[in-house]
Amino acid sequence: MGKVIIEFSDQEKMRIEAILMDNDAEEALRFFKEVIKPKIRAKGSRELDMGKSTGIMT
Repeated sequence: MGKVIIEFSDQEKMRIEAILMDNDAEEALRFFKEVIKPKIRAKGSRELDMGKSTGIMT
């Protein structure tokens, strides 16, 4: 997988700061699903398909 550069709006940056200040794991996951995942897909990466394993053991 190649490198991907993601740009965030001012509102998204403020949301990230709030997540970090609150140490809010649920909101961090929500942000990842709602903001980061679509941005990665928009860059042409299809490697985050729902049916594929990430290879990370949980």
